[in-house]
Amino acid sequence: MRRTTAIAVFATLVGMVFGLGSVSADSTRPTLKNYQHVFVIMMENTGYDALIGNPNAPWINDAAGRYGLATNYTGVIHPSQPNYIASTAGITGADTDNDETLDVPNLVDQLESHSKTWKSYSQSFSLCNGNVLAHSCGNQLYERKHNPFVSFTDVQSSPARLANIVDLSQLEADLNSSNVPAYSFIAPDQCNDMHGRAATPADPCDFSQVQSLISTGDSFLSTWVGKIMKSSAWNGNSVIFIQWDESDFTGSPTDFGFGDTSGCCDAVPGHGGGHVVSLVISHSDHTARTSAVAYNHYSLLRTIQDGWQLGCLGFTCDTASVPAMSDLTGPRG
Repeated sequence: MRRTTAIAVFATLVGMVFGLGSVSADSTRPTLKNYQHVFVIMMENTGYDALIGNPNAPWINDAAGRYGLATNYTGVIHPSQPNYIASTAGITGADTDNDETLDVPNLVDQLESHSKTWKSYSQSFSLCNGNVLAHSCGNQLYERKHNPFVSFTDVQSSPARLANIVDLSQLEADLNSSNVPAYSFIAPDQCNDMHGRAATPADPCDFSQVQSLISTGDSFLSTWVGKIMKSSAWNGNSVIFIQWDESDFTGSPTDFGFGDTSGCCDAVPGHGGGHVVSLVISHSDHTARTSAVAYNHYSLLRTIQDGWQLGCLGFTCDTASVPAMSDLTGPRG
């Protein structure tokens, strides 16, 4: 599942050369927006067909019919962590869930160089008791692999940047005090992101409780999207992206137990992250719409970069293969 050395080197060099200054130049740029606020909510390990039409996910299915739905969105790779890195650095890193430290240009660099504020809100992160680099906390509620920013060297080495990695509870305080950053990355814990943990079959958070986890995750999204949309931060061209990192764990003996390895947009053929749901809620254009364009997490990152004219990173620089999601963020506003 690892990328070839040539591809990895190409991505790193392109990111280093173009990461902070260049602007993608293609025909979709005029339709992208100067967002007031961007919220990215990353859910876990659930395929498209497991959610769309599932009565245990009523909020998700209502949102899919009410807002923007990408019907051909795939994860970049399996397992989880490289998808998070893809959505924040345009590459996949070491392609494992092991703790890693990556000395690469990343979205934080771009945001700060353009005077954009940011925070990463991770549920149950407070259970780490100040150990920012902890692998796991709270009996697998918080997992570092779902918090991409702690893996970047220039975040780890900066107390000011580390202070922007906070518990999810801080988001409610920020929403209530009109102190929401321009970019917010939101990671539910493993009992709320549909991932689950290794517990006991009687635990509703155990891996085996698939439908319970889906229902709990659906309730999480209903609650937190509702809080965002009722806040003063939900204004102008603000947008909420709700993504699933990769498709279901199937127990297959190949491909780390993930049967769906479909992908697009510079994912390695035959090693993609599988078909997943992507919901886009635009404040300025909340008409119901669907898109069958092939997108993945590189597309998500590129959409944010192009909207704010941040430049590109890694595979988001390949504008011919990695389209921005302009048809779902909406041209109005």
